[in-house]
Amino acid sequence: MSHTLTRIPVRRMDFAFPTDLPRYWFKGNSWLTHFMNGMSAVFPDGERFFIETVRNFQDQITDPHLQAQIRAFIGQEANHGKEHEAFNALLAEKHGLPLDRIVATVKRGLGFVRRRLSHKQQLAITIALEHFTAILANQLLEHPEIMVELDSACGDMFLWHAVEETEHKAVAFDVYQATGGDYWTRVLAMARVTVMFTAHQLYFQLMLLRRDGKLTDYKSALGFLHYMLIDPGLALKIIPDYLAYYRRDFHPWQHDNRALINRYIESYRNKELHVA
Repeated sequence: MSHTLTRIPVRRMDFAFPTDLPRYWFKGNSWLTHFMNGMSAVFPDGERFFIETVRNFQDQITDPHLQAQIRAFIGQEANHGKEHEAFNALLAEKHGLPLDRIVATVKRGLGFVRRRLSHKQQLAITIALEHFTAILANQLLEHPEIMVELDSACGDMFLWHAVEETEHKAVAFDVYQATGGDYWTRVLAMARVTVMFTAHQLYFQLMLLRRDGKLTDYKSALGFLHYMLIDPGLALKIIPDYLAYYRRDFHPWQHDNRALINRYIESYRNKELHVA
């Protein structure tokens, strides 16, 4: 199974983020907000890494349909990086958040990966991280009220990002398979990514909370745990989709959630997005 979507559109967005964005823009909760702020800080360099690892193999792809999807993948990921950089700049300017420290850590980590791992191993890391973003995106699309209730460009951006991560969730995987990617390299990369991704996101979240004087905001901490474990239970609900990756016959579109994409696009067809 591959190439499930016949067309992956590249949407060039220019979100108009509100200059009066509340400091704790996610449900008024400092722990949830800094979890998302940490994710946003990682995205620009992460997206550039994804693009690079796919481009390393682009000249080996002979299927014109997959070539077209690679070009769309690159276009979507480039736009994600651009919008998150704009959002991150707002957070740094208006809220004084040290996102530059997170960016520097990400750059060092990716520099190590580029120096020490082969192109195939780097692509395996990309498809593991793409799976992470796809299953997290699926949760946002299944619970659009999480972002829509923000009623701002912030919510629009994260939902837009979730839609496009879903649309192109199989592209890097198909490139990996088409260029001789093997099972063990794929699953070992996922095991490595799981530990490093989780540890770094926790570190970034705690760093932002400490800098913000909110590390001992126990009410927000309990709210964060409730969100992750109970309602909507994000951390628990992604487990089945995460474990599916370890099957030998796994393909991202075995979980066909195109209906969620269509629902989002239809719901926004006649809605004015917060774009400049």
